[in-house]
Amino acid sequence: MKKEWIVTIGREFCSGGAEVAHKLAERMNVPYYDRDLIDHVVENTNLSREIVETHEETPMSFWAGYQYGGYWYRDDPSLVLPVHARIYEAQCDAIRHMAGKGPCVIVGRCADYVLGECSHVVEVVNVFIRADLDKRVRRAMRLYGLSESDARKLIQKTDKIRAKYYNAHTNRVWGSAGNYTLVLDTGKLGTDGAAALIESAIKEISSREETEL
Repeated sequence: MKKEWIVTIGREFCSGGAEVAHKLAERMNVPYYDRDLIDHVVENTNLSREIVETHEETPMSFWAGYQYGGYWYRDDPSLVLPVHARIYEAQCDAIRHMAGKGPCVIVGRCADYVLGECSHVVEVVNVFIRADLDKRVRRAMRLYGLSESDARKLIQKTDKIRAKYYNAHTNRVWGSAGNYTLVLDTGKLGTDGAAALIESAIKEISSREETEL
């Protein structure tokens, strides 16, 4: 039986990863999930949108976890888990739910790791999007109206946060080539080129799978 395919997109900040994911979803005519995962978490926890948006895809601090999980919600035994842990678990449920609906593109949130357990029923194509720092700095300056210095600081800080989050939840190294099917440089390929290459890879993987049946 031919497997459905799912693409996960990990990305360095301001590498255009979300843009690549969006363009790929349009090319393949499949759903694209990013902020939708936040909606799912809000709907399936007792946490406010503000708390979810503040803490999702960020590493957990002991004090914040203690405040949210161990003290503020002591009146409800189901809320003992630290907020970061509850958000992560809800995001994992959301990722599995979205993947179970059929082919799609999912951005960030350790989706490559979460769906690793589903590889026997779906074909997971894990992609990491990167670009040289100077090109990402120029993109951040253009998108956010920042000075070069501030753009560089924001990129370095955001990359560090994403790496800590990913490494903590997966025991892997964020951005390490061995975790992904493809590692693409949008500084050289552009976002259109990267989306086209991923589409080609999906078709190649699907055709090989059909040949092996």
